[in-house]
Amino acid sequence: MNDGARPTPERFSTLDRMGTVAALFAALALLSFPIFGRNFATMFQDFGSAEHLPTLTRLAVTRWFPVSLGLLVTAIILAGGSPSPLKVRRACIVVAFLVGCIGLGLCVVGVYLPVFQLADAVKAE
Repeated sequence: MNDGARPTPERFSTLDRMGTVAALFAALALLSFPIFGRNFATMFQDFGSAEHLPTLTRLAVTRWFPVSLGLLVTAIILAGGSPSPLKVRRACIVVAFLVGCIGLGLCVVGVYLPVFQLADAVKAE
């Protein structure tokens, strides 16, 4: 009998922990992306004005876009805290993992998009 004591929450499985770690690594990569993005931003200054760069590239080399995605991933993981039911915690892990992977993919494609466009222009000539 459990005289008024709180029920113990269900425990994470190994797969839940792996998903959490992968989402946190994606968040860490997004939070540190502006450091690497600066190198690309200086390289893109040689291409001319920022109006010639694709919108995704301009977003990826800003400081706020990758950092806000990284903070969003972290907030989603923290939202599925321990008092939540196991289904809610698992859903938060999956959503955080997806947001982190998609956000990191968008940033990487964003910084390489001008390089791809330049290669297409050279190949067309």
